[in-house]
Amino acid sequence: MDITYSSLRRNERAFRSFTGLTIAECEVLYERFESAWVVAEQKRLQRAGRKRAIGGGSNYVLDMQDLVLMTLVWLHLYPKTVVLGYLFGVSQPTASRNTRRVLTVLQEISVEEFDLNDPPHKGEGRDLPELLKARPDLVAIVDATEQAVERPQDRKQEKRYYSGKRRRPTCKTSIVVNEQGVIRGVTTSAPGRTHDLTQIRDSGILGRIPQQTTVIADAGYDGLYKDLPNHSVATAHKAQRNHPLQQAQKDINRELSSVRIVVENVFCELKHFRILSDCFRHDVTHVHSAVFAVIAAIVNRRIQHRLALSDVR
Repeated sequence: MDITYSSLRRNERAFRSFTGLTIAECEVLYERFESAWVVAEQKRLQRAGRKRAIGGGSNYVLDMQDLVLMTLVWLHLYPKTVVLGYLFGVSQPTASRNTRRVLTVLQEISVEEFDLNDPPHKGEGRDLPELLKARPDLVAIVDATEQAVERPQDRKQEKRYYSGKRRRPTCKTSIVVNEQGVIRGVTTSAPGRTHDLTQIRDSGILGRIPQQTTVIADAGYDGLYKDLPNHSVATAHKAQRNHPLQQAQKDINRELSSVRIVVENVFCELKHFRILSDCFRHDVTHVHSAVFAVIAAIVNRRIQHRLALSDVR
């Protein structure tokens, strides 16, 4: 029997095992997706140069909810599209084509999730806890993650994607989170050879960080203060040849690590989706950035919901 949304939602544990989301989280996502999908489909059908009349051709084998479900299963379990198509009773090309269309729409509604807020100003509330609850962005933590990709056949491309740190071809994505782990910015994916600092510079995210927000990063972002001359910037000290770290510098690094652990926890949540932890088999240039943004938005909503529940308690 083929997997459908109506059948899978009868089993909460199975639903989460297949998609990585609870039924409630999926319904919230679908509510936002539905209207955006209708607009995207109208735009696709009315595109210039279309030869077939609107209404012509075959209809979708899967309904809208099943299309979203199939895409979520692909993101969470990352099966090959031939396996994905078999699970949902469609061909491999149909599974591949439909997941890309759904992914594009999900990406469009995901970019709204990432917004850098101004930190609280004097007089906004009666005490510090109220300020932090209303406007928590006192700190912006910057970090990058790498994911293995299939080795490019072209020699020049292989060199671009080769990561000296991982000793294999990778792609790299940087994020910015606040002190509570809420994701405030996501870069597009870049070849693994790209330096962490270069990627965050080229993304334009640094220009969106308010001046009152303190920026924290690891030693890979040494020199970040030059890009943010009006900000308070703290990066880990880096040992050099014949110049080992002093005890005071080690203490500072330890304090920064205790703050930076937040972003590492976020990366851990992102990589619960196997498409971000397994070797990436698809086009890095066009697909990986969309995949990362969609999953980051899903995780972000989960983090914000968890924070809201902790405030209520």
